[in-house]
Amino acid sequence: MSEPRSLVDLSAQARLRTGAPAAAPRLRVLCCPPSGAAAGYWRFLVREDVHVLGVQYPGRESRFRDPAAPSLTVLAEEAAAAAAAAPWAGDGVPLVVLGHSMGAAVAAELASALQHRHGLRPALLALSAKAAPGTDGPGTGEPADGDGPAGLRADELDSDEALVRWLRGLGGTPEAVLADPELLALALPVLRADLRLSLAHDRLPAPVAAPLLLLRGTRDATVGAAAMAGWRAAATGPVHVREYEGGHHPLAEHRDELLADLAACAGPSSSAPPR
Repeated sequence: MSEPRSLVDLSAQARLRTGAPAAAPRLRVLCCPPSGAAAGYWRFLVREDVHVLGVQYPGRESRFRDPAAPSLTVLAEEAAAAAAAAPWAGDGVPLVVLGHSMGAAVAAELASALQHRHGLRPALLALSAKAAPGTDGPGTGEPADGDGPAGLRADELDSDEALVRWLRGLGGTPEAVLADPELLALALPVLRADLRLSLAHDRLPAPVAAPLLLLRGTRDATVGAAAMAGWRAAATGPVHVREYEGGHHPLAEHRDELLADLAACAGPSSSAPPR
């Protein structure tokens, strides 16, 4: 059975490219990308013993012609329904729901929908580089958002020049993309739609009965540890905090460390000590 369009099996794609046989995974990670990105953002996580799936938002890659979702909650519910109907659902492999930046808000809603609407409880909710709704940003005095007001005003969303400046300061986008008008004409409308969804999302979902792992880069100026701590209400299990050396996008450079943290915090007792 093929995966729904809202989910991309990145592990299966890797096996098709390499011809490697399928192996029984010890961990399954359902990943939500940041604003402007696609499911393929998470290819760096693929490893033989980890089943990696990416949530595919409308308007990009295989969903290029699909219209934007009306809300972040709708986006998450669509992915939750697809995951709950997948052939691997409930097969006993620990399921981690992971989101970065805007994807952290999607992940929180997705994990909640999985448990409360579909009866599929994640083993871990992992949220990276995103302030919880209702918290204040570092030094801004305004609602914080790893995808928003830190360096980008809401009234600048319609300005291509402001978006490019913001992306350049955030890091993670190749300069070749930022300097190419044709690529920007494709990328910026998707980014702008995502940012509007992210900025409009102002609620915490019903908490999941799972551990919570909070992640951020040590030099990430878009979100502080206090703003991330607001996510503690999104889960009822133990809370773990990890900081990786880097800015807003540190996860790829710390892949093995990240996977080890996910596995440890999703373990039966989730007793991984804080670093």
